[in-house]
Amino acid sequence: MAFFQSSGIGIAGMACAVPDNEVTVDSFVPVFGEEIPAKFTAGTGIKAMFKALPDQTAGDLAYAAAENLFVHMPVDRSEIGALLFVTQSPDYRRPATACVLQHRLKLSMDCAAMDIGLGCSGFIYGLQTAMSMMAQSDMKYCLLLMGETASKLVHPLDKSIVMMYGDAGVAILLERQPKAKSITLLRSDGSRFRTIILPAGGFRDMNPPADRFICSDGIERSLYDIYMEGTSVFSFSISDVPQAVQEYLGYTQTTPDDYELFLFHQANQFIIKQLSRKLKLPKEKVPISLDRYGNTGGISIPLTLCANYGGHGMGVKRVFMAGFGIGLSWGVTSAEINMDQVFPIIRTKDWYVEGKITPEMLM
Repeated sequence: MAFFQSSGIGIAGMACAVPDNEVTVDSFVPVFGEEIPAKFTAGTGIKAMFKALPDQTAGDLAYAAAENLFVHMPVDRSEIGALLFVTQSPDYRRPATACVLQHRLKLSMDCAAMDIGLGCSGFIYGLQTAMSMMAQSDMKYCLLLMGETASKLVHPLDKSIVMMYGDAGVAILLERQPKAKSITLLRSDGSRFRTIILPAGGFRDMNPPADRFICSDGIERSLYDIYMEGTSVFSFSISDVPQAVQEYLGYTQTTPDDYELFLFHQANQFIIKQLSRKLKLPKEKVPISLDRYGNTGGISIPLTLCANYGGHGMGVKRVFMAGFGIGLSWGVTSAEINMDQVFPIIRTKDWYVEGKITPEMLM
């Protein structure tokens, strides 16, 4: 089993940013009528989300989150030894957005930078990758950034998911903490890669026809639109994920009573309720953010912390976390997090003007 152990490295601080563009589910009534949005909210729990402005990218949202984190935690940026950027919405096909962010954030050239192309499990995978890099180096800090603008990849008439995806960015600062310990379980099943997929635009099929066709769920899409096989995703979420959670608890010799908070990927309220029921968790231990921010992919775990506890000053909490989804991939971990260093979500309209390349800039 893919269990990983880390010692002496912990989460020092966390900040989130969303686009300054709130979109309510009710605003889709003119498009779909009253019944479809109402049923969507009743089934998913989502009432609103924030969607990126036309020029905003995942990198812009992560940048805003990082700068806000540095406002609250004025660390010496020259001591940040690595920047990891987890996204499936990169600013460019090439280069890696992490390199652009290293420049924008004015980090040292001694700072390693790389992208990690994962979605809903990305926070768990990214956290473990960052801890592993720190364990094998002398760096004092590592900056884990995440950003998604999945809303730009959904057809505006796709009633199954156009009201679901929210965009966001997060910055997590990791530092050396002598008493910190964590155990992480990581898994993947690529045999189910078609379950959530955007077929066109990658190097497998860069420019297929944009013709629209009726998918198995009865919704019309093209190969340039995100497709999600809802029944398979739901089955995976309430079978494979609880199994991994139970194996994690067994491996760590812990029980749900040992944790003060449970943070699950914010897919929809029914999946979260099913996970909570199987683990017999009280509602107050399972915070949510999807009602206000939608499904923000891998960012949803740290965003839920910032949305519910940012700026509240609650001290150190032992937190259980599970991310799962596209890939398919999933992960489980836990950590002691100082909630005094979890900051409120900010909104931003900013975008990197110099990053929009024009022909004149290449002549």
